[in-house]
Amino acid sequence: MSESQERRILESVSAALTGADQAGEASSLAARVSGPALTTREAELEVAAARGDDKALTDLTIEPQQLVLPSDHGWPRSSFAITVQPENNATPVLAAFEQAGARDQYKLWAYVQLVQGVTMPQFAEADLGSAAVPSDDTSLVVAPEAVAEQYASVLKTGDRSKYVGNFSDDDYLRQVLRKTGRNQVAEIEKKDGEGSFEVAFEPTEDPVKAVRTVDGGAMVIVALKSQETLRAEEGWKLVPGSLSAKALWGGAEGTDVMKIAYRDMVALYVPPKESDSRISLLGFHRVPYAVSNK
Repeated sequence: MSESQERRILESVSAALTGADQAGEASSLAARVSGPALTTREAELEVAAARGDDKALTDLTIEPQQLVLPSDHGWPRSSFAITVQPENNATPVLAAFEQAGARDQYKLWAYVQLVQGVTMPQFAEADLGSAAVPSDDTSLVVAPEAVAEQYASVLKTGDRSKYVGNFSDDDYLRQVLRKTGRNQVAEIEKKDGEGSFEVAFEPTEDPVKAVRTVDGGAMVIVALKSQETLRAEEGWKLVPGSLSAKALWGGAEGTDVMKIAYRDMVALYVPPKESDSRISLLGFHRVPYAVSNK
C-alpha cells in the first residue's frame, strides 16, 4: 500500500464516521468500521444521544501525522495512523485499520488516545512497510496473545498480580482508575459513610493486533471490557458522577451499589525478549455503555 492509498482510506473512513455522527445512529458504520472500534463507537453514539450533545464522541477526522503501513502480502492485513493534535487539546489518536481480504475495504478496527507525553516506538519507513507480528510470537517478552489477559490482571489487582513485573510501574491508566475509586469513596466518607470501590477487567473475544517496531519489539492493541463497582452502606442511594454515566443511568433510583460497564481499547509497547525493558502503556480509550443499581 502507498501513502496516497492510505490517505484515501482515511478520508473514506472519516466520511463514514461523520455521516453516522450527523445522523446520530450507528447503522451505517459497519461499512467502514469493524471489531472493537465498531462496538465502542456504537457505545459513544448511544451516550451522545442520551446526553443530547456530541461531547462523548471522540474526534475521528483522522488527519495523519504518521502512517504505519503493512509489508505483508497476505490477509488480513493492518495499517495504523497517528493523528495530528486535535483542536480540543486532547492527545492525538492512534487508529488501527484492517483489510479482511483482497477485495474488502479497509475498516477502522480500533482507536485509542495516546497518553500525554508518551514516546512512541519507531516503525519502518512507510515505503518499506512494517510486518504484522503473529499472536503466538515468541520473540517478545510476552506473546501478543497473552498481553490482554496479563494487563487485565494488573489493572484489576495491581501489585498483587503475578504479571505485574512484566509491566512498567504504575502507568497512567492505573493512576486514573485509582483516582476514580478514591474520589468516589471520599464522597461517601464526607457524609460519614463507608464505601468501597473495585474494578474488574477481562479480554474480549476480539483478536489482538500487533505490528513490528524497528527494535524488534511490537506495538500491540487489545480490546478489554471492564466494570467499576461502587458500594456504600445499606440505605444509601448512589448516583453516577460523570455526565456520560448519568445519561445512561436515566431516571433509575439509587441504591447502595452502582456498577458501570465499559468498552476498553488499549495500545501497549512490548519489547523484544532480550531487552531489559518492560511492557509500557501507549494509549487507551474507555467508554461506558451500561449503568446498573444492583
